Amino acid sequence: MRFLIEMKGRIQNIGEKAIEEGRLTWHLYTDMENQFVDSFDVFPPARITEELEKNMIAIMNLPEISPGESFNPTVILRLDTTTRDWLMEKNDGNYNSLKRFQQKYCNPDRYWETEDPLISRIAERIRTAAHEHESLSRLAFEIAKQRIKLRRHLTERKGAARALREEEGDCDECADIFVALARSVGVPARRVVGHLFKGSSEPEPHAWCEVFIQNRGWIPIDASLGSFGVLNERYFSRIREGLVSERPSFSVKLNGNGSSRVAISEQIQMSIVDI
Repeated sequence: MRFLIEMKGRIQNIGEKAIEEGRLTWHLYTDMENQFVDSFDVFPPARITEELEKNMIAIMNLPEISPGESFNPTVILRLDTTTRDWLMEKNDGNYNSLKRFQQKYCNPDRYWETEDPLISRIAERIRTAAHEHESLSRLAFEIAKQRIKLRRHLTERKGAARALREEEGDCDECADIFVALARSVGVPARRVVGHLFKGSSEPEPHAWCEVFIQNRGWIPIDASLGSFGVLNERYFSRIREGLVSERPSFSVKLNGNGSSRVAISEQIQMSIVDI
């Protein structure tokens, strides 16, 4: 499927003094094996760089923004996506890769409380029931899928421990539970955030995971939608989070005047392009 994706940002000066200097960091897309970026345009022009975990970002200096005025950058992405089943393919990932990823992607973080008593108890039950990494991952997947009563339009990200106790959440909570449980049993795991195209021009923000399995490599896991090892063509993969549990998609850092204040927002629109 070929998509045209338009990102519109807005940075409004809500302070009493002009913003004279600052920097915008904007996440564009991340590398995913079923996603192929054809081209992109950034207005005004920005420095494009690949950061950790293969995240492509735009960095631009802010112009002077007077009180009450706004700066409105735009990004146009053109990309192709395919439906792919990672479990149908074999990867040459070796033992050294596994050990290296375990050192990076099995640590606790703000939303992945691997040392929480409840998570530790559940992880122990998983370890008792399975030993191979794929089996361990499937058990963690089933728990993340079944323990959470899905709610829509939540405004707060709870983290794995709280979500397990309250037994409700959205795709964020399902993803965080899976990452925390997988890491607790020694399986490298990380989170991906992006958008899910459902036919309208405003795609649904979405979160899912990746897990590293020996001889398969990194494979996608979407516990909230019950998908293990498969991404369909309607996913737009935007930000990978594993070394940290949160990367803001659109962020501003101001320099100089400490009294400056901004309101920031972004809008994402997706449409299918005829081939």
